[in-house]
Amino acid sequence: MISEPGSIPARLLESSHMAVKKCRHGTMMYNVNDAFIGRSLDLYGEWCDDEVFLLDQMLRPGDTVVDVGANIGTHTVFFAGKVTAQGLVIAFEPQRLVYQTLCGNVALNGLTNVMCMMAAVGDARGQLTFPSLDPRATLNFGAVRAVEGPGESVDVMPIDDLDLRSCALIKIDVEGMEAKVIAGARQTIARCRPVLFLENDTVERSRELLEAVFALDYQAHWQIASFYNRSNFFANPDNVFARFQPEANLVCVPKECGFQGLTPVLGIDDDWKKAVARIIASSNG
Repeated sequence: MISEPGSIPARLLESSHMAVKKCRHGTMMYNVNDAFIGRSLDLYGEWCDDEVFLLDQMLRPGDTVVDVGANIGTHTVFFAGKVTAQGLVIAFEPQRLVYQTLCGNVALNGLTNVMCMMAAVGDARGQLTFPSLDPRATLNFGAVRAVEGPGESVDVMPIDDLDLRSCALIKIDVEGMEAKVIAGARQTIARCRPVLFLENDTVERSRELLEAVFALDYQAHWQIASFYNRSNFFANPDNVFARFQPEANLVCVPKECGFQGLTPVLGIDDDWKKAVARIIASSNG
């Protein structure tokens, strides 16, 4: 049930930097110092629910989903419920403490159809190092990239090594490594023809990613939305994300499937800023 305006629910549990609340798609634990995902769950009971609403329409019971860059599992938990016990969600998260929270959320919600993997995903096997961040500091833990230098090393594996016989959706949110993840999933994509949901929120890296998508004989559309949802689960009218750029993703489907309803990508030189300008011009015209 959605809360009444101004009545943000209390935390069910607090321990150091961690808290638990009943949220839109399940009971979620989160880091209260996380400037985006944790903050959104705490204030709104959801995270990027426009994405969830869209992906909900593309999944069926029994489907297999690969969630690359699952973070604490806000989407993983939803996917697992949508595909039911007959389906499978494989969730990758390379940051150790974030991975532990992902596992905790899978367990909290009694999900038996999720495989959590503490690994990065790329175009070949290897290792990457991720910084060791203080969970008691206020940071954006969802925007962490691999580094050269001190940190914690994790294995890297390509999606093709999973040898999946079916796959309905691959969601990739890996802070600029999206093209490498696609390169390591070419056999899976050719065999299963899944929907690809890809973060593409920078102008600088857009061309590389779009080249990778179009090489697969896919069509691509923009999904662009504010981090704040006016119809949020806690009915909180205060938009604390107003000053930030919107979330920007690509919804990519095989050309043989056809897809309508979103702003199409206009070639490899397109980017989210150009797409927003087209959306604004269309609404004003």
